[in-house]
Amino acid sequence: MFQDYSRDAKILIAANAAGQLFLQFSIFIMPFYLAVLGYDMAAMGTFFSIQTFTGGLFFLIAGQVSLRLGYRRTLIISALLGLAGRLLQVAAINDYVLALGFFLVGANMGLRQPNFTALLSEEVGEERRHHAFSISFGLGTIFNALGVLIAGFAPDFFVGLGLTEGIAYRLVISLALLQFALVIPALLMIRDVPVRNPRINWNRELVVKILKFSLPSALIGFGAGITIPYMSLYFKLQFGQTLAAISGIFFFQQLAMGLGSFGLPKLVHRIGPVKVITSFQSIAAFLFAIFPSIETFLLAALLYVVRSILMNIVWPINDSFMMGFFSTEEKATAAGIRRAFSTFMRGGGNYVGGLLFGMSLSYPFYATALLYVIATAIFYAFFIKHNK
Repeated sequence: MFQDYSRDAKILIAANAAGQLFLQFSIFIMPFYLAVLGYDMAAMGTFFSIQTFTGGLFFLIAGQVSLRLGYRRTLIISALLGLAGRLLQVAAINDYVLALGFFLVGANMGLRQPNFTALLSEEVGEERRHHAFSISFGLGTIFNALGVLIAGFAPDFFVGLGLTEGIAYRLVISLALLQFALVIPALLMIRDVPVRNPRINWNRELVVKILKFSLPSALIGFGAGITIPYMSLYFKLQFGQTLAAISGIFFFQQLAMGLGSFGLPKLVHRIGPVKVITSFQSIAAFLFAIFPSIETFLLAALLYVVRSILMNIVWPINDSFMMGFFSTEEKATAAGIRRAFSTFMRGGGNYVGGLLFGMSLSYPFYATALLYVIATAIFYAFFIKHNK
């Protein structure tokens, strides 16, 4: 699986996978943690929006930072910001400290993702890029699944030991700090990829290319922001399920998605990346459109797992496909701008989702499905000629 990769590429993939285990603690458990602290869904939407909009701002500057400091130093700085943010979220002394924690975690997200994408792309080369991105995503997703499972059972375990519910959830959130204990040493071990030209030649062709990738991502980000952060609470409100049962859904989703991603490069080679991306996203949109009509928990869980796999499994292919259009100097900036579009819109979606869920448990899914369809059609129109 890794025999053709460089030492640094192997370290990057392994560190990302291990970090995803502990990252998922906080993502899955955060709505429940905030609820235990006494925050309602509107307040949660505010905190999520702070993190998301901050990530968008740092996505915009991520490429410029790495052009001056290098990919490796930028990734180390982002990890330190994330560590500080998680510490403040664990402390949660008051609203302002908690908001600052979400801000710093957003900064970590904004600096890390585009620079990790660009650095891994440079480490593995053109021929192995689809394979490397899928393998990295697959391993990270499998570790995500383990994180979800542990986070689902850990609070009850700690409560069973005699701890209060608030302390139990705080302990689970604090486990996310282990992510940085693994990632930071790994980043100190690798070498950076030299950037020959520290400046980007901005021209109309480059701007158009970035916008063509950014517009569909923005629409998908807005749609995802409306529903995804609230899915765990949706299963609890709609079906009255326990946290352990809900974590089981997300566990199987992540596990199946991780295993499925290993075989995706072969499908891409057979029918092309654009057809893979658009066909998977189209089916996912249909499943979300019919989701509110499902009245049994098991069927709803199955549909959500399938939808999530179809929608998310193609992102490493999307990232890899995009990297082929840009030079070494342009990659982090292009990836950062595309993610900024997606992230800003996701932040808006977080707020809209809180409002829509307050009105109805069905409206958010219809809105998300419609946005997915529009985004998929636009992506197909822009890139089908590059399918091979």
